[in-house]
Amino acid sequence: MNRSILAVAVAGAGLSILAATPAAAHAIAGVRLFPVTLTLDDPGVADEASIPTFQYSRSGADGGPGPTHEYDFSFEYDKTITKNFGLGVNYGWDVFQTNGAKTQTGFENLEVTAKYQAYVNAEHEFILSLGVVREFGRTGTSHTGADEYGSTSPTLYFGKGLGDLPIGYLRPLAITGELSYTIADKKLKLTQVTDPDTGLISTQSNNGSNNAWSGGISIQYSIPYLQSQVRDFGLPSFIGGMIPILEITWSSPASTPSTEGTAWTFAPGVIYMGDCYQVGIEALIPGNKTAGTNVGAIAQLHLFLDDIFPSSIGKPIFE
Repeated sequence: MNRSILAVAVAGAGLSILAATPAAAHAIAGVRLFPVTLTLDDPGVADEASIPTFQYSRSGADGGPGPTHEYDFSFEYDKTITKNFGLGVNYGWDVFQTNGAKTQTGFENLEVTAKYQAYVNAEHEFILSLGVVREFGRTGTSHTGADEYGSTSPTLYFGKGLGDLPIGYLRPLAITGELSYTIADKKLKLTQVTDPDTGLISTQSNNGSNNAWSGGISIQYSIPYLQSQVRDFGLPSFIGGMIPILEITWSSPASTPSTEGTAWTFAPGVIYMGDCYQVGIEALIPGNKTAGTNVGAIAQLHLFLDDIFPSSIGKPIFE
């Protein structure tokens, strides 16, 4: 059996054996509302859209005509099929500007996510969801980095609010996270080739990819939760909607050979929660050399369609 099909089958089996718990709009457990995080996915199933998520990064010259400035614009649309099951579509456009060279532009590969919200514990502000992320090869532009072959990633999502702690000012804290295993459609193969004229040895690739682990956590402190559940300080509405946040993401090869190492990225920032939208901005700080050597940035405008259009496109297809 093809490994991608096997991964989908295993994830589907896992979804079917877990008991369903009715879901609410956004990612909600009891009185806890988990915001949409910027560098990893949140544990909820909802009707929403990111239009767009903007990311900037800079890479060094390495003796060439650099540095290179990368601007990424990604768009995501999430649709609930039932109250507990939804699909998400993610597509993006990248721009690479290198000093002394022609600007390169192109599409990222198309990604589709199937997510099932499997368990909600309102009392302890806990959510658990399972999903599968499918990247479709040859749907992006190869010269801007889109993989030729696709991949399948069974993924676990969770969220835990600390509202059950006995210390009041710690109750607004929450943690969300995800853990994913990516299975490449075509395994990476490296072959050493000797030039018959010069005797020089070079390495050729079949353009495949290695399997990989990836994941992350977010640590967040909700001012809206502080105001509504702990103590109302009478803060201005703008301050009262803030959620300071730190996101930590990582990726690591899970098979050999591999052309990449383990990478860590830290993303401190803040999210503002409005009635039917949120706006977030974070710095992207490399945790090691594999993740880069320059600080970048990410910003997002996210719309809650279940609040904007509750009677039409903002509700599940099957109720």
